[in-house]
Amino acid sequence: MYRRVAAILFPITLIAFVAVAAWGYQEHQDKNSILIKAENTYQRAFHDLNNHMDKLQGELGKSLALNTQKQVSNSMTNVWRLAYDAQSDIGQLPLTLMPFDQAEKFLSRVGRFAYSVGIRDLNKHPLNDKEWKTLHTLYNQSKQVRDDLATVQEKVLDKNLRWMDVELAVATEDKKMDNTIIDGFKLVNQKVKEFPEVDWGPSVSNMEAHERQRAKNISGAKITPQQAKQIVARAFGKHSTKGISVTLNKNGDYESYSVFYRGAKNTDVHTELTAKGGHMVWMIYDRPVKRQNLSMEQALRHAQNFLNRIGYVHMVPISHDETGNIVSFNFVHRENGVYIYPETLVVKVALDNGEIMGLQAEQYVFNKIKRPEIKPKLTKAEAKKKLNSHLKVRKSNLALIYNDKGQEVLCYEFLGQIDQIQYRIFINALDGSEEMVDRIEKADADQI
Repeated sequence: MYRRVAAILFPITLIAFVAVAAWGYQEHQDKNSILIKAENTYQRAFHDLNNHMDKLQGELGKSLALNTQKQVSNSMTNVWRLAYDAQSDIGQLPLTLMPFDQAEKFLSRVGRFAYSVGIRDLNKHPLNDKEWKTLHTLYNQSKQVRDDLATVQEKVLDKNLRWMDVELAVATEDKKMDNTIIDGFKLVNQKVKEFPEVDWGPSVSNMEAHERQRAKNISGAKITPQQAKQIVARAFGKHSTKGISVTLNKNGDYESYSVFYRGAKNTDVHTELTAKGGHMVWMIYDRPVKRQNLSMEQALRHAQNFLNRIGYVHMVPISHDETGNIVSFNFVHRENGVYIYPETLVVKVALDNGEIMGLQAEQYVFNKIKRPEIKPKLTKAEAKKKLNSHLKVRKSNLALIYNDKGQEVLCYEFLGQIDQIQYRIFINALDGSEEMVDRIEKADADQI
């Protein structure tokens, strides 16, 4: 009897044992697969960081040698992009428990400085002596950061070090493990902390102060990483979130998600969303655009459709600029017939196929607040009398702008021309004073 029972139970036990062993092996394989994937992500981000720092330092050096304002402006735009790319790389590394805040702050300020220079009209307001000195200082300081990171990279490759070990060592405070990476990053951070004070200028200082205040203006509930993926997928017409990675950034004046996916021909698409509300702050898609197939009107429709997909509605184009088969459209938010100039953004469109190549929406996202209604004291006809009598007015509307004291003022905006030259003139709608005069290109005037 026992022999018969054993004959029945033995194969069942054997099958169960094999099944458990197979399950355990599969679990082990799955765990290894996850660890390998995480390690590959860390390694790629680290090497990308070194690559972006190398390009950043090179671009800063290039900007010192350029002799035309447009070239300097384009170079500063590249510096801004590379600084944000480097920050995004840092966000993907397991540095949460490791001090690297000074290096991140340095990159953030480099990006802000480059952005403030890149967006202004350098023909009207060229770099002054202090800004050239700052640029030269940033070139030398970025070289120090690049060289120190390259030293860490060389040691990582020579010793075949793993980032998963770094994560474990930091989390467990294990002093017996190889701390080459940890010590290297601490050294970089300490050297940046000891950099001489840089004169960032009022633009960067004001930008930081405004960002601290404006971060409180962000509307909406906090979104999840999956929701961040879905927002980006919807914005760029992707049918699923497969291949989209997300990193939560808790440093800075507001929490944000850095969202990344690989575009066509191994080109990268980087996006930043606010964690609160899921508002898209900026986006960069860096690929060559070799030909122009679209008209300005077609490209504008692509830009407007993109803004509608991400929920940025009632945006009016006010100007555009074309460089290297990519057109940049400047938009302003219109509310109840008033152009709200603090709420502006830029959309870049490829002229070969209409893909969105870039978005700069900081001003729109952080300045979008509910304002008390201000009514003009002057009529349009009364404001028009304040204009030069030779100006042929083509268009006019109400607009909210910042004056030279940084205060919001309601104005009448007049677009007109004198001797074939286009001007945009803002007359204070309360007291009739002239707040601002802009000379604009004909192509820009055709947009508004």
